[in-house]
Amino acid sequence: MRMLPSPLAPIQRLPRDLRLLFWSLFLWSFGYGLYNYVWPLFLQDLNANSADVGLVFSIGFVAVAATMIPGGILANKYELRILLIIGWALSLPVPLLYYYARTWTDVLPGIILFQASGFNLPAFNAYIAGVGSRDRTGSSFGTIWASAPLGLVFSPAVGGALLTWFSIRQIFLLSFVLFAISTLVLFGMRKQPPSPTDASRYRLEIPRSSPEVILLLFLAGAAVAFSMASPFLPLFFHDVVSLNAVAIQVLGSLAALGQTIFAVLLGRRADMRSRGQTMALGLGVSAIGLLGILLTKSLLFAVPLVFLFGSARASSYVAYSILATIRPGATRAGQYGFYLTLESLGFVTGSYLGGFLYSVNTASGFALAVVLFLLLASTAAVTSFKVKEQGGTVPGLGPERSVVRK
Repeated sequence: MRMLPSPLAPIQRLPRDLRLLFWSLFLWSFGYGLYNYVWPLFLQDLNANSADVGLVFSIGFVAVAATMIPGGILANKYELRILLIIGWALSLPVPLLYYYARTWTDVLPGIILFQASGFNLPAFNAYIAGVGSRDRTGSSFGTIWASAPLGLVFSPAVGGALLTWFSIRQIFLLSFVLFAISTLVLFGMRKQPPSPTDASRYRLEIPRSSPEVILLLFLAGAAVAFSMASPFLPLFFHDVVSLNAVAIQVLGSLAALGQTIFAVLLGRRADMRSRGQTMALGLGVSAIGLLGILLTKSLLFAVPLVFLFGSARASSYVAYSILATIRPGATRAGQYGFYLTLESLGFVTGSYLGGFLYSVNTASGFALAVVLFLLLASTAAVTSFKVKEQGGTVPGLGPERSVVRK
């Protein structure tokens, strides 16, 4: 009788340092997920309207956008593990700041610090590229990034159950504890010092070819569409579908489950087949899920549809893996700094626009996000992301011979 593969097999295939990074991000996201899906409702309790909610998210995304290029410079010049630890540590005070908030404007220092702690995203991606196998970049990126939504699979349900006994402010304290434990896990990883070449130079790796331009547009556009919809789905379920906080937390778990599964599946598919078509598949599935939620307005249908919506971010993880290999001779974090800045600005635009549109008409922002998902999917599907290395280097991976990737 043939044995079924273990669900932990993708994690077990990772190098030791990436396994630790996986579990650290899992613990961190678990703490975040305890309150994430009802956080917009918490803002409403602090007298924020839907436009204010969009503004809060936008301010946070401005903070992370401002850190991406400096984060890329730091990732080139300094050892990567310490940058990961610093970023994790910066998020520690955030739940405590939320705990003491009494008006919606009081959360602004917390959301700014929370997002600014993401300055180490270029270092995070460069660390994965540097440790992972060169011929499995899609799987490595997909599996590591899947740890974040995996933590969000279980924690919203736990958070929803805790809300029946405790207030959200007390849940913030538990999140603080999990953030601290996840930070400690990073100390077990090996250091990854900068290469002499990367440490001595930094340049913005702006797009130089049509596939690179499309990749940049894909990341920024997907960020706009995702942030136009995702922060406001809890409000939609509460205001239109009349769900309570516990039910919204459960739907949040299902969305995270979809994100986790699609991250692994799309990552594997990207290593074996067309990466452009793989990214298109993820956004197409997400568009179907979001459109279904909008049309049915039903808890029964929302259960499978919100799972499909989770595939949106999984497509971007495939794009991150392409960044690790698409440019010959690029510094290990140079491309991430520029591309992630534009992606973060997409989150800024989408969340602000989504808040405005939701205040005008609850369906308009979601409908626009569906259209944008489909346009981006169509563009990615017909794009060949080929990488042909000739004596150059793959960022974070060292000397490269001749590789062709699609």
